[in-house]
Amino acid sequence: MYLAVDIGTSSLKAALCEGGSFWVEQLPLQLTQADPCAEQDPREWLEGLAVLLPRLLQRAGASPERIQAVGLSSHSPSLVPVDSHCRPLFPCLTWRDRRAVRQAEKLREQTGEFFDPSFFEPKMLWLKEERPEIYAQTRAFLQPKDFLIAWLTGEFVIDLPAARFSRAQAIGELESGKLPRPCPSWEVVGKTQKRAQELGLAPGIPVVAGGIDAYVEALGAGLVEEGQFGDATGTSTCLSCCLGEGSGVEGAVPHVIPERELCILPLSSGGGTLAWALRQLGGGVRYHELEEALRAVPPGADGLLFLPYLTGERSPLWDEGAKGVFFGITAEHTRAHFLRAVLEGCALAIRHNVEHLEAMGLTPHSARATGGGSRLGLWNQIKADVTGLTYEQLELADGALLGGALLCALAVEKRSEGDLAREYVRTKQVFTPRRQAVYEELYAKYKALYAATKELMR
Repeated sequence: MYLAVDIGTSSLKAALCEGGSFWVEQLPLQLTQADPCAEQDPREWLEGLAVLLPRLLQRAGASPERIQAVGLSSHSPSLVPVDSHCRPLFPCLTWRDRRAVRQAEKLREQTGEFFDPSFFEPKMLWLKEERPEIYAQTRAFLQPKDFLIAWLTGEFVIDLPAARFSRAQAIGELESGKLPRPCPSWEVVGKTQKRAQELGLAPGIPVVAGGIDAYVEALGAGLVEEGQFGDATGTSTCLSCCLGEGSGVEGAVPHVIPERELCILPLSSGGGTLAWALRQLGGGVRYHELEEALRAVPPGADGLLFLPYLTGERSPLWDEGAKGVFFGITAEHTRAHFLRAVLEGCALAIRHNVEHLEAMGLTPHSARATGGGSRLGLWNQIKADVTGLTYEQLELADGALLGGALLCALAVEKRSEGDLAREYVRTKQVFTPRRQAVYEELYAKYKALYAATKELMR
């Protein structure tokens, strides 16, 4: 039996996996936002696990001693400074936190390389410049899942994909001694210590390094062969393309499995965008209560177009100043039109990134869909129609949890990732493109609208 834990932007999830059985529990997490800041309290992750784990064990009818390994994943680039006893010295600066704009610009000028305010290095530099007392006390800068690993095992580590993502060691102003030890995602990095009992875990359980949620989710989606492509839509969206080792593709990073790489394209829009629209436009009504009305709206939402840049945009624009836009509003448009336009706008952002992949020489033909957004059949169909890709909705939407469990199996059972993917990753429903022609014109307008309004947003 394996335990998988995923620290998300909006929820904490945990699962027990044994054979064909999969038990999942989750709790909401508080994201403290006051633009440009977006923080989480690391203590809430520990408190949440102390609630979730007993529930899981009770549902599975198992004792803590049954757990053979723990695999973890979390959002990133998110940063927690801790002291030598793994006590958090400051709230977690999440991937949504954009306070380090000046530091990102400084690093761009110094290195000639691109840095976004959300990246690890600008956040570290912000702490050094704005909170020097915190920086001085910091033993290690940790991702959320690495904080849990350190708390459980006493080991300060970072998975290789995230270490590759970080260029902090090459920046003279940042101390390399404050960086954790890099290790492969499938490696056992330590065992749970006595205090793990505070969370309901037994001491001595192997803990696997794990990885960034999108990377682990790629494994949970079965992206283990070259050319396989995935869409993980949670609060945001991450697109993943599996590559061979030494692919030479710009920006490729190590996969969480051996001898593979990933091309990762992170978008700012996704489930969080839809949640915002439901709060502001849906009158508190749940999505499923509106789905019939959304299906009745024709593709293209009768001329209503939405740019989904509510928190700026990451790939492929990397424009922190980008803003959301509704365009083409008439008196004929209803609530359902606005919500459909939101679904389509997020899909158009994915299309923009697929086009970016094609420019890089990568040509995906289908997408394996995971994350909470993959449960919405209409959204899957819209994405298929907009992108021209066949969308596969998987039986298990919680790809990061399944990926965490599969990493445990790789570490403990020494099984191949291909065998594990064939056994555990199953398709529930397939959505083929049906209305591509309608969206070709809309996509051209989508790109033109951003270009026309970009400077007005500043």
